[in-house]
Amino acid sequence: MATEKRTRRPSPVPVPRNAEFDAALATVMRTGMSQAEAMRVAARFLAHGLRSAWESGAVPDGTMPHRMRVTVQRQDTPQAADQQV
Repeated sequence: MATEKRTRRPSPVPVPRNAEFDAALATVMRTGMSQAEAMRVAARFLAHGLRSAWESGAVPDGTMPHRMRVTVQRQDTPQAADQQV
């Protein structure tokens, strides 16, 4: 029986790499994501922030804000029994 060979489709969006980009990508990948998933999440994350800024009227539609802020909800992790106070 012949094994189906999967061919990888090249990315339609070329991304120039530099040290700053590689450092940012490495940070996102610390979560355990693959490089491709990290890129997809980053694009969705930025798109969500831009849509929010445009819909709220904070910046004109189609423009890049000078600065964006992320609010993170604290995510406490349980401590080991010998570390509890």
